Amino acid sequence: MRPAVLSISTERVLAPIRNAVLAHAGYGVIPARSTEYALKVLRARHVCAIVVGNSVSLRDRGLLRVEAHRCGVSLVVLDPYDDESGDQSELHVNPLDGPEIFLNAVARLVARDHQSCARKPN
Repeated sequence: MRPAVLSISTERVLAPIRNAVLAHAGYGVIPARSTEYALKVLRARHVCAIVVGNSVSLRDRGLLRVEAHRCGVSLVVLDPYDDESGDQSELHVNPLDGPEIFLNAVARLVARDHQSCARKPN
């Protein structure tokens, strides 16, 4: 089974490209164009990681962070100016660093969190 990644962004050009990169890397991508939809997905099904695009507002990032923490899911936040939160369940990646750095960040979180998912009984 492919690890599911919830990808949240309001960008109309970059988000589909980023989602294609994730899918090509072997992830099951769940695209979300709004925070409200992303929160519904998080409450309804399991995901292994969340990618938060730089088009998502700081307020909405906070809402996603709280819900992700409640669900035990890690985030990759794409923002060249965002400060690290110090939280190990959240990685910040500069989207200008390229797809390899981005995919490495997603892979690290999924590998770490997917091990704990595999141990949980259904």
